[in-house]
This record gives sequence, structure tokens and C-alpha cells, in this order.
Amino acid sequence: QQGKVTVKYDRKELRKRLVLEEWIVEQLGQLYGCEEEEMPEVEIDIDDLLDAANEEERALKLQETLVDCYKPTEEFIKELLTRIRGMRKLSPPQKKSI
Repeated sequence: QQGKVTVKYDRKELRKRLVLEEWIVEQLGQLYGCEEEEMPEVEIDIDDLLDAANEEERALKLQETLVDCYKPTEEFIKELLTRIRGMRKLSPPQKKSI
């Protein structure tokens, strides 16, 4: 008999999110020219971006986040917006009532 997963996250969605987060860390390393440990405090909240009303608002949020980056960020922002298209917000897992 197959075991039941108690968490209600969609595995494929989690995998996509993990791949995206790894890509973001790699890209930020290139933009800031340093390793992950040396990177300045840059927090890109995917769910926050997904909450934005439209692409322009998402791009603005990203530009504000990357304001202290000395390298051009346009390509990164464009690619990130393309990658999150169609993604869903991850809501916290539902607790099963006993």
C-alpha cells in the first residue's frame, strides 16, 4: 500500500520553485560578482511578485530590490518574469482536522 503524503503542496510546483530559486541565486551571484556567502542582503520573494497586479509592478519591485547592483539588471528581470509566468503562490499546507 502506498503511503499518504500529509502536506498538500504540489510536488511539481515545489520542484519548479526550487529550480527557480537556485537559478535566482546563481544569477544574483553573477550580477553582484560574488559567491552566495558574500552576497549582499537581497531578498526576492516569488509569492510577493506573484501578488503584484501586473508585469510592470513586478518589474518595479525587482528594480527596487536590485537598486544597489552596479551591473545591468534588465535581462535578469525579463528572464525572471518569464520564468514565473504561470506559477502559483504556495499557500501554507492545510492541517487535517482529526
